[in-house]
Amino acid sequence: MPGAYDEVWGRPVLPQPAAIKLVADFAKQIDAAKFFDAGDVQANGFQIVEDDRSGDTFTETGASYMGFAGSALLAAAAARRPRYAIAFSGDGSFMMNPQVLIDAVEHGVRGMLVIFDNRRMAAITGLQMAQYGKEFRTNDGVAVDYVKLASAVSGVKALHGGWSVAELQAALEQAQVHDGLSVLHVPVYAGENPLGGLGAWGEWNVGNWCDAVQGEWLQQTL
Repeated sequence: MPGAYDEVWGRPVLPQPAAIKLVADFAKQIDAAKFFDAGDVQANGFQIVEDDRSGDTFTETGASYMGFAGSALLAAAAARRPRYAIAFSGDGSFMMNPQVLIDAVEHGVRGMLVIFDNRRMAAITGLQMAQYGKEFRTNDGVAVDYVKLASAVSGVKALHGGWSVAELQAALEQAQVHDGLSVLHVPVYAGENPLGGLGAWGEWNVGNWCDAVQGEWLQQTL
């Protein structure tokens, strides 16, 4: 999978669907549970994951509980036979609850948190583009080194996920052998290239769609 040139990163990076697919396939390979956070990571994940049984993937059901995936890793601390799990989170969702880095170490959780970083609130960007043809204030110019941030917590193994398929696969294998919480930072593409996302079916009850969406709901209930 060739990378797509991203203006913010200043180089080709993996499209988010491709990166999610790689991590989801790795989770299946090691029989890990998957937790998906709110946002475009979840929207893409819905369409990518191919499970053979129930109980392999968990989401916050579209309720926009940002920070759900990382927090869900803590369930292992209460389990008699904890299952290794991988949390799929965007950069925005992760920053809603970075406390999980400390909690996971404190309670001896073994698992992995993958941060798919497109330096923006991409789900909102997509809605803005779909409804208004223009994005507005869904990103900023502040760079965050998530590897350094996570490494500042004693007991957390933080790794850069790389810029290519081979680098991400190698980082996943390295992260998985750590006896504790691993954090993987994966830069992903954001932009108008259609490879950057899988899109979403239907319309949300936000913006100038509200009347049309509400009308559809009323029509179906009558």
